[in-house]
Amino acid sequence: MDKELARYINTLLAEKERGVKQEQKEYNLIYNDPEARSNVDAERMVVWGQELSWERSIIYRCQKVMDRYEEEN
Repeated sequence: MDKELARYINTLLAEKERGVKQEQKEYNLIYNDPEARSNVDAERMVVWGQELSWERSIIYRCQKVMDRYEEEN
């Protein structure tokens, strides 16, 4: 993998991370508002929270791999 490709992947990861952070804010607004939460399917909220957690973990692991790659090269 060349440096340009690594830089591009890091850019994609950062962009995805910003999107997940924004989605997490939206989730938190609904989760912390009892009135809004009562209008949303509870199962959907659980799944949404799990999806956000999974995405954050994947982004973190990918960033670690990219960091190791950059250290080696």
